Amino acid sequence: MIVAASDAIADEARALDPRGVVTTILNGADFDDFAGLEYRRDTRFRITHTGSFFGKRDPRPFLQALADSGLEDVVARFVGDFRSSDREWAARLDLGDRLELHPYVPRRQSLALQRDSDALLLLIPEAGGRGRGVLSGKVFEYLAAERPILAAVPPEGAAAELIQETSAGVVAPPDDVPALVAALRALHDAWAAGALDGTPLSPADRERLGRAARIEELADLLRGLAA
Repeated sequence: MIVAASDAIADEARALDPRGVVTTILNGADFDDFAGLEYRRDTRFRITHTGSFFGKRDPRPFLQALADSGLEDVVARFVGDFRSSDREWAARLDLGDRLELHPYVPRRQSLALQRDSDALLLLIPEAGGRGRGVLSGKVFEYLAAERPILAAVPPEGAAAELIQETSAGVVAPPDDVPALVAALRALHDAWAAGALDGTPLSPADRERLGRAARIEELADLLRGLAA
């Protein structure tokens, strides 16, 4: 059996005509990992991205949107690593203290930074259509953090659909700078008005998207193989 983390990956595996059965088990959200971590409002709007950049994942459209937004009380925190070319490109935007680049940190600290953010930045490239099927572990981790998500993702993709159906944030095309400016301003304006609340999932969504549900799906598959 081949188990894929998304339907798009499963479809690609089936196209290779494998001998075994191909099925999908999504990543899951670990809500307990955020136990004891708190959100505290600050004097600046803090939007955080955690994780490294590789392949076609690109921070540049969002950074350009931040520069174009005219918002001076926003700080974008990137926890992980920029490529040297991205660092050089960002330096030319002259964002000053609106951009914070943090090195890799222990996972607990990364989760604390996510929870103590006004919003979270999710970046999934279009990548010639391949990004539409991406439902990475980061999507579920952000959902578990229960802070509003600015999702710079393919609008017709799986991540956009999940974020919209759970009311967990706003979606903008990953390379559309004006749309990213509008999304950032909308979140910032809600924050400035004191109306940007957390994004707790419903009990049904917590059960449906939690890691325990994924374990049960795997157990069912194993029981089926053993039968």
